[in-house]
Order: sequence, then C-alpha cells, then structure tokens
Amino acid sequence: MKKKVARTHYLNWLEQFRDRPLIKVLTGMRRVGKSTILQMFAQSLRKKGVPAPRIVMLNFEELENEPLRDAKTLHGFLKGKLVKGKTTYIFLDEIQKVERYEEVLDSLYVKKGVDLYVTGSTANLFSSEIATALTGRYVEINVLPFSFVEMTAAVGGKIGDANERRRFMDYLTYGALPESFAFRTGSPEQREYVESVYRTILEKDVLKRNKEGGRMLVGQILKYMADNISSLTSPKRMADRLNANGVKVCANTVSSYLDIMADCYFLYKADRFDVKGGEMLKLIHKYYLTDFGFKCYILSNPDIEVQQLLENTVYLELLRRRYKVATGKVADKEVDFVVKGSDGIIRYIQVAVTIATKEKFQQETAAFAAIADNYPRYVLTLDDVFMPDRSGVQVINAIDFLAERVDLSRHQAMRG
Repeated sequence: MKKKVARTHYLNWLEQFRDRPLIKVLTGMRRVGKSTILQMFAQSLRKKGVPAPRIVMLNFEELENEPLRDAKTLHGFLKGKLVKGKTTYIFLDEIQKVERYEEVLDSLYVKKGVDLYVTGSTANLFSSEIATALTGRYVEINVLPFSFVEMTAAVGGKIGDANERRRFMDYLTYGALPESFAFRTGSPEQREYVESVYRTILEKDVLKRNKEGGRMLVGQILKYMADNISSLTSPKRMADRLNANGVKVCANTVSSYLDIMADCYFLYKADRFDVKGGEMLKLIHKYYLTDFGFKCYILSNPDIEVQQLLENTVYLELLRRRYKVATGKVADKEVDFVVKGSDGIIRYIQVAVTIATKEKFQQETAAFAAIADNYPRYVLTLDDVFMPDRSGVQVINAIDFLAERVDLSRHQAMRG
C-alpha cells in the first residue's frame, strides 16, 4: 500500500460509542480491514493516554490464540486482565471462532470497567438463541472495502486531481480490498491477491458450510451472480437458467447458497419495496458484489459493464453512509434505490451512465412520475455537465457523489 489509510468513518463511529455501556460490533467480509480498524482505534487510545495494560487485543484467527477459543478459558483469561477501578478496553477479533462466544460477551458486558469491541465475518453473529440475551446491548456497523475517497488516499492521489476519472475506472475494474493496494493497480500480483481472497471465502465460508453440489455448482452460481449484478432475480429464476445450461440444481439449493454468500458478506441482497403499496416484496431481489475485483476473477477478466458496476458502487456507498437501502417498484416501473437516512426522509435514486438525450432522461425518470409523494428524487450519472433540476429531479454526477462532494442529506451538490 502506497499510503496507510485512516478509516475515519469507522474510527469516528467507534469513538462516538467509546465508554458507553454497549458492545461495539464490526461485521464484514474477510479482508475488508476490520482488524486494522481495531488496531488503529487501540493506537488512538494509547495516544490519548490509555496505558498498554488496559488494552487487551486478541485475534482468534492466530494460532497462538487457539486455546482461548474455549469459552471458559477465554473468560478466565480476560477476567485476569481487568484493571480494578479503571476501564479495560477489550478487542476480540473474529469472535465467531470462539465456542459459545455469546456467553463470554454477556458475562463481560455486565462487569464494571469493561469497554468491549468485537469483529465477526458473519451477518448472523448474534442470531442464536443465546445471543438474543444481548439484544439492546450492542451497536453494529458493517465494514466495507475502501470507499473511492479511501482508495484515492491508498494510491497517493488527491480528490479532484487530474487523475480522478482514470482512478475511478480502476476502482470499478479492480475493486478496493485494502491490502490489494500493496501491489500496483492492475498488476498480476494484485490480481493474484484478489483471487486468493476469493478462494479463501469460497473454501472457508461457502463450501465449508454447505457442501451440497460442491465446488462446480457454487462456481456456476457465482458466475451467474457476477454476470447479473443489479438485475432482478430469484432462486427459481437462477435455477431455471442453470438447468437450461445443463447444470442440474433446484431452487432451494440455490437459495441456500445465496443465503450463505450473504451471511459471509460476499454479496449483499437488496430487498424490493413496493412504493405505492408501502411494503416489502418477497421472492425477487437484486444482489450486489462486495468487491468488484471478484467480478474480474469469477468471469475471467470480462469486459467492464459500466452500468452494472456503477449501480453496484452507488449501492455500497449508500450503505457506507448508513442509509437503509431497498430497490423500488412503482407499478410496472423500477426505481434503482429507495433509501432512508437518519433524518427519516425517503429518497428515490436512479443510476445511469448517461442521460444526455431527452429520451434517455425520460426513460430514467419515468418511474418518478408515477410516485405520488414529494420526497427528493435524484439521478446519479457519469455525465459531467451541470443540469438544473428538471421536473423536480436533481441530477448529480456520480463521481462527485463518490468523492463526497455531494451530501444527499443536505439536498445540494457541493461542487468545486
């Protein structure tokens, strides 16, 4: 990596909840930087005067910590680390590797002088019966690969410089796994690193938890998903397509694998919202990859589908900014994203490579015309010309949005 990148968004979140009686939980796919964020935060505590004995950090992927994967052993070890009369900051990395970890966390939570931080690579970290006891006792943030701003810092660039557009295409093409920037962008070494992360997730998180059908079947499902980013689909539709191509599989098996892939954050499932009916729809969803570099690997370095990847990028950025995101249905038309922020305001967003022609603009905004409410509507596009609001629709350059020159919550573009 050319430059160490401070994950400010996540560090600020941790600082916001520091010393509050809540377990701080970071979840996310393998190799998105959860461990590094914990290390950065622990370092910030030391700089603020917290002495080393009051900071306990354990990574359960490290072999030397294997004996501590037993709940009672871990609990006893941590009790012995507590500093009487002072706050002890405990960082537990990849906590899901500890047997009955929920009981350990619950016991530590009720002790005075404990500020607890954990990471996990599963969306169901607190879904067990035991973990329901922790409801209301933790806050969670999902960690994603580098944002465009973070990627810019990683390669030594600056937002708004002359190379911004070329860097944006690199972002779409090669992805943003933090450690991939230890290598030259687009180099064989970077590709090999991304491939190794892909294989690790496949073997340790997907195949290990459901071996039905095996590696070949999973590969076919992943190829379908990578080729149909941002398309409406369902397990049945996917199974029908695979069967037509000679891959025998039932919809239930496909559904099981999709759930596993979402659980380990290899991909994200966007629910579909009926704007007029005001309810979530079942069966049909959109799926988005956590890192775009996987698309290159799964599809053997295919041509770049800018529309697909742009929509995928915007989806992840909306999640990163803590919006609740769904796709939208308005009668027979689709809205790419229906989002709701902490301000409670709903926003409708379409994503398009270009809306330069009148016909294209009308095509992209037709769904907006069918929406009766007055919530804000946006089109995010790669067109780099200023467009005034048209029919109540605000047109925003997608790179401006990704570069954080635009804040949707303020309803205005901050260009320049």
